Amino acid sequence: MPNQYTSALYHLGAPGQIPPGSLVHVEDREGGRSDIYFHPLHIRHQLVWEFNWLTRHQVGNALWRQRWTHEGRMQEPAEGLDIALSRWEIVPAHEMPRHKTVFPTEEDGACIWNIRAGGCTKALQDEMNQMLKRIAGDGLWIQAWYEPRRPSALPAGLSPLLESPAVQLSV
Repeated sequence: MPNQYTSALYHLGAPGQIPPGSLVHVEDREGGRSDIYFHPLHIRHQLVWEFNWLTRHQVGNALWRQRWTHEGRMQEPAEGLDIALSRWEIVPAHEMPRHKTVFPTEEDGACIWNIRAGGCTKALQDEMNQMLKRIAGDGLWIQAWYEPRRPSALPAGLSPLLESPAVQLSV
């Protein structure tokens, strides 16, 4: 069952939401909430929308979970603990799935966000990667990878019966 009390929301930043000289600002809030604000001249609206769509699944289903420590922790520099890896990689458009601005590649201990060229600036990518080094690398948010599969409920030596579905699947 999804954890309905965690969320990460991405926003185009408005004046005052991003400190001067920054392109991204993360407000980590109690209760598993984070608001991520991007400088609007450095990211396309479609990328922000797709990040919200994808993280609704990742965070909403508790595949990534916030580990609360103290106020202001997001503004501290990375400690270099290398607990997990998360990065943005700008990828040529022809190497991306059609109609996708962002495509995550995730495995145990890592999440690489492949971003279609033109979706964000190199400067935003660099700043976000520094932020992700703090978030994932220092374990402020941790990956709760899938649990191992449960053993089969079938008695030893038996395999499941394969049969046609009762309802036609295609028309």
